[in-house]
Amino acid sequence: MKTRLERLNTALRLPRLPVAAAAMLVSAASMAASVTYTLNAQFDLGVLQNVNHSIADQLQLNKSGVGFPVLWIANAGEDTLSKFDTTQVGPSPGREVGRYHTWFSEGVNSYGDHGAWSGPAPSRTAVDVDGNAYVLNRHFDGRPALLIKILSNSYIDRNGNGVEDTSVDANSNGVIEAGEMKPLVDTNANGIIDPGEIQDERIAWIVRVPDGTPAFPLESGNLGRALCIGTDGNLWVGLYYSQRYYKVNAATGATLAGPISTAPTAGNPNAGSWSPYGCLIDRNGVLWSASLGSVLGKIENTASNVGPWPVSSFAGYGNYGIALGRDAGDGHTLVYLGGAGDSFTKFDSATNTFSSPAAIYYSSLGVNTDGDGNILVSKSSGGVAKFTPAGAVVWDKPAQAGTDGDSRGIMPDSVSDVWQTHLGTSKISKFKKSDGTALGVLPSGLYPYTYSDASGFAAANITVSTGTWSVVQDGGAPGTAWGKVSWSATVPPGGGVTARVRSADTTGGLLGAPWLPVTNGASFAQTGRYIEAEVRLNANTAGDSPIVYDVTIATAATAVCDVNTDGAINQLDLKAISAARGQIAAPGDPRDSDFDGKITPNDVKVCIPKCTLANCAVN
Repeated sequence: MKTRLERLNTALRLPRLPVAAAAMLVSAASMAASVTYTLNAQFDLGVLQNVNHSIADQLQLNKSGVGFPVLWIANAGEDTLSKFDTTQVGPSPGREVGRYHTWFSEGVNSYGDHGAWSGPAPSRTAVDVDGNAYVLNRHFDGRPALLIKILSNSYIDRNGNGVEDTSVDANSNGVIEAGEMKPLVDTNANGIIDPGEIQDERIAWIVRVPDGTPAFPLESGNLGRALCIGTDGNLWVGLYYSQRYYKVNAATGATLAGPISTAPTAGNPNAGSWSPYGCLIDRNGVLWSASLGSVLGKIENTASNVGPWPVSSFAGYGNYGIALGRDAGDGHTLVYLGGAGDSFTKFDSATNTFSSPAAIYYSSLGVNTDGDGNILVSKSSGGVAKFTPAGAVVWDKPAQAGTDGDSRGIMPDSVSDVWQTHLGTSKISKFKKSDGTALGVLPSGLYPYTYSDASGFAAANITVSTGTWSVVQDGGAPGTAWGKVSWSATVPPGGGVTARVRSADTTGGLLGAPWLPVTNGASFAQTGRYIEAEVRLNANTAGDSPIVYDVTIATAATAVCDVNTDGAINQLDLKAISAARGQIAAPGDPRDSDFDGKITPNDVKVCIPKCTLANCAVN
């Protein structure tokens, strides 16, 4: 197998050279301003999300995709959303690290504790490729459906105090209690959540769907019962009674398009007649919708904001929960439906046919898939079963002690362990990926009701195939001027590698700093002692992953290898480095590309793969 440098030399048509020596390993305390990450140990200084370095010293997307190490569980009975850290902590299967109100917590328009089918009653969730969560209030109270965005790794400093004001587990007991949440109060008693009433700074926005603008008049009393994320990162919201979908801007909450009717219209006479009950979008941009009936709905061209959006449907089996299988790169989609009379039903878009392949039949509502294509079923009798794509049983486990069979959700986590929600007992439980071993139970809010995407698995592995590597670099001094992020990569046709950065003088301050998209090797202006760089790998529609061989983060004053600071790396820079052989390098010297404190022939070898043009040409 060729080495990393040999592969790069081949791509650049350069003479074959020995492998460059390893760049200096950077620790959190080293305070180096310009650093190259290229070895496994160096990549491990950052955070790998859905990427790996199983082939040494390079990053690529996981073959078996995973979600984030966080679950977002809607608590229908108390109008909140819980954020759970799913990593195992001693005997505990995880812990609750945040809880957020989705409706007023006190005052004339608050509801207090209620059942799962009255009041605002949040239920559907979606998680985007950055880990941010969206939750949809159904609103059995006759109000418009309400959509909330909650930030996972950032916040909005609304009061300008420089710190994050959000819910926190102050007593470290693994549960967010009422006194540890930020209130949401209807200060003007108008029954509308105004932006100025949002106190939790992790909540980005709360909007009605549609948003009530002249182009998209309000709809009341229609129940928000479907929520999913598209290939363009925007949201689709389905209203049950009016049989309509709307497209929503994920950044702002503004309604972008709609209504798209799921009942027959002049524009879509073959739509059938079905009501949105849950949805997911495949990598072809096709929305698939459960209907709480015997119809599977389909909407095409969801990446468009102007349409047309062809609507069709397929009559078959009763359905409730919905999941999508990861296709084999041939473009067709497998849709799995949970329903009261079967473990799961499979719909194959290649033939537009339904089948029931499960070897064992259970009544089920919740259904999902994992990164290996297995089907996860939440049994109405209690417990969980995992099936292969062909329907064979992988394992079949009973409910854990203290839980019940009224489960409206099942989902894989960041290591493909399986989580189940329990509406009747207000708990969630965890099962081991490999054999279904019971791993424990956690309390949730009242009546957890989340059978949609709660970990980001679907958005990052089914709708698109993506993952990130991110690292925080210490510049050593406040106000450090950062100037470039560059990387070496092989990118398949239709794939991509992108990056963004944020900086601050404290690590805590990074969470409140805005992200700036950056171009490979291009100069930018960011200041702060710390910079966080995130590199994203996007596969093409066939599932082919980019390969990233190294990432360099450089200060503005010392872009590594760019000795003459002309914004390009070429033969002029290589000659300048070679001419300085044997010299001692000062900290941040762009000639010292391997950061060993001296200028050597190895610095030339490290810089060759970073040349701007083939053969290190000057122009």
